[in-house]
Formats: sequence, C-alpha cells, structure tokens
Amino acid sequence: MGVDLHTVSVVVPTLGRNTIKSCREALSRQTRPPDEVVIVFDKDRRGPSWARNEGIRRSRGDLIAFTDDDCIPPQDWLECLIRAIDLHDAAGAGGPFEETDPLLRAKRLRRGFPTTEQVDTTGWVGNAGNVMYKRSGLEACIERDGHVFDESFDAFSGEDIDLVWRLRRGGAKLIFVPKPVTHLRRVKPMEYFAHQLDRGKGIALLFLAHRSANDPVEPQKSLLWGKSSHGRRGKWLSVFLHKTIGPFDVQSFSGWKDFTVFWIGEKCEGTGFLWEIVNRWRS
Repeated sequence: MGVDLHTVSVVVPTLGRNTIKSCREALSRQTRPPDEVVIVFDKDRRGPSWARNEGIRRSRGDLIAFTDDDCIPPQDWLECLIRAIDLHDAAGAGGPFEETDPLLRAKRLRRGFPTTEQVDTTGWVGNAGNVMYKRSGLEACIERDGHVFDESFDAFSGEDIDLVWRLRRGGAKLIFVPKPVTHLRRVKPMEYFAHQLDRGKGIALLFLAHRSANDPVEPQKSLLWGKSSHGRRGKWLSVFLHKTIGPFDVQSFSGWKDFTVFWIGEKCEGTGFLWEIVNRWRS
C-alpha cells in the first residue's frame, strides 16, 4: 500500500480480559501501523458504548477503527479498511468475524456474508469489532443525534447496528470488506441464552426507533424490517414461525448440541423482543 495521508486511531474497549494482550500484539504487527491505540478500561462496567465514546474523545485520528479485546485483526486489517474508504470515498468500512466457537461460526455462516468488497446497502457493515469510520461522520452524528454510540443500548446490545443505521440515514456510504477479524469468544449455553435475551431487547429498541423515524432505510437486512415477497404481514408471520417453532436447519451446525443451544437462543431472543416492546408500550 502506498503512503496515505491519514492519522489512524484504533479504539479498544476492555473489561480486562487476558485476550487484550493478543489483540495489542496483532495491532503492533499491522502492515499499516496505527498512529495510536486507545485502550479504554471500563473498570466501572459502564458498557461498550460508553467505552467507545470515551475512546473517540481521547483519540486524535481522522480515521477511527474499532475492535474488541477478544479480537485478533489480520496483519493487513487497517491497510484494507483505509484503502476501501479512500477508493470509494466512503464514510466507513468494515467486515465480519471469523469465529473460533463452532456455534457462533455456524450462526454467522447462516447469514451468508458477501465474499467481495462492495457498497453496503443491507447492514453488513457495523460490527464494532471490525469497523473503521471517518471522524467527520461520527462528529456529524454528535451534532444530529447528540451522541455517536447510544449508551442506552448498553443494558442490552445493538448499539453498533444503531450507529450504522443513523449514518446511512444521513447519506453515509459504507463499504463491506471481506476481511474477517478472528473472534476468540467461546460461549457457554446459559451465557448465550442471557445474551440472546438481551439482544432481543436491543432489537426491540431498534424496531421502535425505526418505526418512530418512519424511514425507508433498514437498520439491517433482517426478518424484523422491510417487506417479504408476501408483504409486511407475511414477513411478520415468518418472524413468528421462526422464533416460536423453527428454525430446523440442523445440518448447518456441527451437531445436535450446538443446534439445540442455537434453537433455544432464538426463543430467548424472541422473548426479549416481546418483553421490551410490552414494557415500552406500558410506559
């Protein structure tokens, strides 16, 4: 890669996990070294949105990349994201995870991520463990919305999807780069169920925000937004059947154990969604 004219900051929120050492080592081996690495230790457990917002405040780069303390970026990670942003004159670029956990790997493969670099129109970009944004775009979010990452999501999850949705609503061009970051997370069933319950609550917040905005831009290519070939009612019927009965693609997983955990997790996500919707309507 030729010399670029950027100052690149990498923000890494951490709870003090041992994997932060491997993450830092991977960042030190980048073909395009970062100009600074901002580690934000969330000792008071304020949440990932707070930590990332704090990292933005501490950073000085005109490009800000985000990864997590249990992630190992490949050596050309920053190089590829910078190149994509410059080539497409984009507001940001990002990619997927390469999961080390069999369940999470199978779950991500079900989504069918693209294999070629392309302008993102469906919400592929945004995973806060593998993304880079122009500071100017993030500052525009602060001016328009009062924040970059919405800290109200920190009780649940979905703050990264919410940010991408708001960027795209503002006309930002984002580029999907098929350059996966290795994710070292290993899941235990009960932790996974709790995560899926919270994820469902986060999806509910996104749904209510999307409905309130009455905006045609979808937060993500998801069963919960947009129209299917059978119309909006048909899509919600698909959601209902998926979350209450299905899915049944056992062959997508390494065995019945992982499929069963995934299946129960889908029910937890649906429960979390309904729980939060009802709570918000009551209030």
